[in-house]
Amino acid sequence: MISRSSKLRRLRLWDVIFYDEDEIVDLETIAVCLPQLSHLSLSYDLRDGVLHYGLQGSSHLENVTFLELGWTLINDLFIHFVEGLLKRCPSLKKLVIHGVVSEAKTQEECQTFANFTSSIVQLMRQYMYVEVQFEYE
Repeated sequence: MISRSSKLRRLRLWDVIFYDEDEIVDLETIAVCLPQLSHLSLSYDLRDGVLHYGLQGSSHLENVTFLELGWTLINDLFIHFVEGLLKRCPSLKKLVIHGVVSEAKTQEECQTFANFTSSIVQLMRQYMYVEVQFEYE
């Protein structure tokens, strides 16, 4: 389906449910088949401990200027997901990170969130030209 949408400018894969544990969204395919893509939205959801996005490959998302990334349950791997996508978007101007922050926090959840905050600050020092916005529920 993606290979027939070469003129697509916006792609939003949010709350996508994968029924097969081997099913993934291949970012290499998106980069090659959607050369005009300028707005990409991806939700980072681990189902049964499996991330359904493939970050392998070397193709860049050359025209992506707006990137939205989000989670429903944060873990320490989310920052690697963000970093992998930033490296593939050389024209990026704006990054919006959406997250769900529950009211009741365990010590482990607080530490994970603190680690994410520190990591995103370090990462954004490398991408100072990118405007970053956070939206938490």
